[in-house]
Amino acid sequence: MKYKVTPLNMKKLLLLFASVSILACSSHRPDDSQKDRITIAGKVNNYDQLNPIIHITPNRIAVERDEIDVVLDKEGNFKTSFKSSIPIDFFIGYKTNFLVLAHPGDSIYVEFNGAAEDRPLLLESIKFSGDFADENQNAAAFQLMYFSNNFYPNIEKRRLLMKLYEPISFKAYMDSSRVEWDNLLNQFDEKYKPTSEVKIWARTKLDVDYYRDLLSYPNKHMRDNALTYKDWSVPISYFDFMKDHFKIDESVLISGFSIFGFVDFYPNYIMDIIRRENQLFFNSPDSIKKYPEIMDSLRFFGTINNTKDPLLRQMALTEMLYEGLEFSKVEIIEKYVDEIAEIIKEPYLKDPLFAAYNITKDRLNNPQIASDVILNKLKGSSVKMTMDSIIRLNRGNVIYIDCWATWCGPCLSEMPNSKSLMDEYKNKNVSFVFICLDSDEKSWKATLGRLSLKGQHFFLSKEQSTDFKTLFEINGIPHYILIDKTGAISENRTLRPSMIKDKLNNLLK
Repeated sequence: MKYKVTPLNMKKLLLLFASVSILACSSHRPDDSQKDRITIAGKVNNYDQLNPIIHITPNRIAVERDEIDVVLDKEGNFKTSFKSSIPIDFFIGYKTNFLVLAHPGDSIYVEFNGAAEDRPLLLESIKFSGDFADENQNAAAFQLMYFSNNFYPNIEKRRLLMKLYEPISFKAYMDSSRVEWDNLLNQFDEKYKPTSEVKIWARTKLDVDYYRDLLSYPNKHMRDNALTYKDWSVPISYFDFMKDHFKIDESVLISGFSIFGFVDFYPNYIMDIIRRENQLFFNSPDSIKKYPEIMDSLRFFGTINNTKDPLLRQMALTEMLYEGLEFSKVEIIEKYVDEIAEIIKEPYLKDPLFAAYNITKDRLNNPQIASDVILNKLKGSSVKMTMDSIIRLNRGNVIYIDCWATWCGPCLSEMPNSKSLMDEYKNKNVSFVFICLDSDEKSWKATLGRLSLKGQHFFLSKEQSTDFKTLFEINGIPHYILIDKTGAISENRTLRPSMIKDKLNNLLK
């Protein structure tokens, strides 16, 4: 069935969100408090007392993953819990990490060696008890086999071959690798006789490795070889492997990490179809920027019409919509509420998506900004005056300037790193300035509210953004500028926050 645009049904939208609110409230009823809760406890032996924090990360599908930080007690014990209405896998992280499988209501206990920095050594030390203990012991054994196998270190080799190989050669290489992975699964099955659920989980992990690399190949090959779609594209037959990809149904839900990875790369396949069907739109270099609503519509209906697996369709659509909310885009949900209501039925997808919509909408209407953030909207101010005011305001300090935009994914993904730098240098003479370029003011305020990012924040109009980028020769963002204590520009390039500590320390001297 082909879908097309229909008028907004605001009444239906309100009813849909109301039902989500009722479901969210009902999930807190005492009778349900344990049914959808997974408890994880354990002990980290030989842990580093200077590093007493363990990280628990549930792998939720097509929505934001939350990380739970738990402080170990003096003996290395820990305990926490999180909610999930479906089977799930989650990471336990300490120096390195490993996956644990669970069902709603499970109470799991695990011990491992916190001194192990090598993942195989860590996996060898793991001991489970409590619910699903035997299955998790087998899952740990599979991870040990996986990370100890000679093909795991070949990740870098596969990435190099993505650059060097043409499509037929790379597909042949991946097919040969899959034979090795099948042999690994057979060895695991023969040695441990896992339950069907654990075997499906392991099989899905290997399947996604195969499909993820094949899906990422076209974009990575172009990027690494500095090609454009006019220069090169895979033949239409390249994506034939997607015609019979592994089935995504309820049996693979426990493979949250793997499914999350597959859904993350799945748009590469959809976008290839969309480009071929809409070449006139994509041949114009300015079309995507000038007509974002058309691009959203193409992606929305392209995902629906080209995804045959019903559950994958729900997941892929949820991922797309959730991605938009991360950039404060609510319009597409409001425009296509009828289609969304008809397609996304699963509560574990629908409820978090609409909850995120409500939060984003509230931030857009009532932006809440951290109280000590200095907001400066520079109407009527030239770029030179802006820089002069920044330098005067922070005289005697090293100034770290982060140039970003609300729609820029790499910019937002680097923000936590800038945040960590702010924490690390909070008692030193470093000022952190964030300059928002080429963005909508309302989205800027909403994004700042979501990030709770301290520092000095400047919003530049479209004209000011153009002048600023010309002045500093900025060709892409994120872009970072360092200004020394005298007001002279020390660095002006696409540095990353993680690469900048030595430069800050030198400037502080």
